[in-house]
Amino acid sequence: MRLLIQFTDAELSDFRWAAWDEVGGSAAFVWQHATEDELAALAAQHPHPVIVIIPQQCVYLTRVELPERASRQLLGAIEYQVEDRLAQDIETQHFALGDPRDNPIALAVVSRTIMDRCVLLAQSHGLRLAQIIPELFLCPWPGEGMSLAEGHDGWLLRYGAYSGLKCHEPALPAMLELLRREVESESIRCYLDGAAELPEIDGPRLERYQLSEVRPGFAEAPVIDLQQRSYQVSSPWLGLVRVWKWVGLLAAALVIVFSYNKAIALQDLENELDGIRQQQYELLKPYLPADTGPGDDLKRLLIERIQRLQASQREQGFLQMMLEFVRAREAYPKVEVSRIGYQSGRLSFDISSEKLTDIESLLASVKKQGVVARLESLNIKPELSSGRLVLEGGGDA
Repeated sequence: MRLLIQFTDAELSDFRWAAWDEVGGSAAFVWQHATEDELAALAAQHPHPVIVIIPQQCVYLTRVELPERASRQLLGAIEYQVEDRLAQDIETQHFALGDPRDNPIALAVVSRTIMDRCVLLAQSHGLRLAQIIPELFLCPWPGEGMSLAEGHDGWLLRYGAYSGLKCHEPALPAMLELLRREVESESIRCYLDGAAELPEIDGPRLERYQLSEVRPGFAEAPVIDLQQRSYQVSSPWLGLVRVWKWVGLLAAALVIVFSYNKAIALQDLENELDGIRQQQYELLKPYLPADTGPGDDLKRLLIERIQRLQASQREQGFLQMMLEFVRAREAYPKVEVSRIGYQSGRLSFDISSEKLTDIESLLASVKKQGVVARLESLNIKPELSSGRLVLEGGGDA
């Protein structure tokens, strides 16, 4: 038996839980909701190994393409390969690998604050942690195409062993339209519990499957266990260590043989490092404060500048703009959307309504959320007004 504990937000306080038979249990879990105060009693009643499930919105899944013969330094510092994709300092993030034999290598990124909180809860309440996994792995995946399953407060859309996302039902059509350009799939497998209804989606054909007839996505299948490195050395990192074990032994022997020259080598290295630091400073100097020197933390200062630019310009990618539009349109259901387009950072909606005031109010509501928006090609008629609502932002999220 396994005890499944799925937290509902980044605070890791409220959660839902289910007991699962790992021998023959299906993906149709009987979830029950609880709070942190009930965790100790739950652990006492169900002393099984625990699988902790982190909310998918708290985990960033990506892939890293490496050279065929990647150096040990490159593999050991793989987090720096995705530094430009993150809005946070990588020192505050925890990185976990998928199968290291794959190339690109799958990578999961989660805040260290969440991991520390998770480990603390386990230690405080006597939980025996078996795995810590992202919510995406609840969704079954047959090995090809796209799969859809209902998660907590949203739909899990999985299109690879380590690839997928979570979104609300209004955003599903747009997500599917984007993914179908990359993933060849004539239909989508939709896994439901009992008589639950299929989501309302125009376009791709949904094939209904019962969760009671399949195993969950994490059972007998590859997953990214977040218990790695400083939280627990798991198989992906051990695999990298074994690959480079003999290289490390040879390096240690060379250090011993040439130890008498260590001081000179260290001095040369220090001089080279000072030169690199000076080159970095000269390169970044135009983008840093005037009182910045070569000895300052250039990476931190550059990250702070990027964050300030992002905050001031309020650039938003496609997904964020789509979400803001959906939220605004909920108040004006009579505004019809006939066409959606996205190109060069511009998200456009062809809209129409019997009332011109509804169109104008929708535009004002979108602007209130901080989105740069305007109306184009406005056509006003007594019986029907139409136009194009254009939202502008940055690159894709």
